[in-house]
Amino acid sequence: MSFPLPQGNPCYFCQIILGKTERWNLIEQTELTVTLLNGRQFEIGQCVVLPVRHAPTLLDVNAQEAAAVMLAAKRLTGILQKVFAPDGVLLYQNNGVGSGQEVPHFHLHVVPRQPGSDWGVGPPHIARLEQEPRPAQFEHAMVTDSKRQTVEQIRRHL
Repeated sequence: MSFPLPQGNPCYFCQIILGKTERWNLIEQTELTVTLLNGRQFEIGQCVVLPVRHAPTLLDVNAQEAAAVMLAAKRLTGILQKVFAPDGVLLYQNNGVGSGQEVPHFHLHVVPRQPGSDWGVGPPHIARLEQEPRPAQFEHAMVTDSKRQTVEQIRRHL
């Protein structure tokens, strides 16, 4: 079973990796990963880390690639901290069109956060949710029957 994916043939990230498009935003390439400056700079220094091999979602990335992506994100976070002195660094990742994935190639966003950002505590859609009245499921310390049922459903599949 896979997620519905955004259209993208050829894959935009694969075209960069293969050198078939200008690599102006290439920060680093290793045997297993590529780090790019995100063309959309919602936050200055916003980057993406992706596996060299085409893997559409997290479910398609192998363990070695997943570890390499996280190590590259950690290395990048240290650099972003030195260069931009952010208040924090946000990591996020989308799988399938329902989550907002726009390129059908797994990528991890690494975003240095600055004071005055309009993202709230996460990506822009989270900032919008924070402005609305918050139902019980949004309160992290509030235990609900629905939350307990969700935990049990997930545990059954471990």
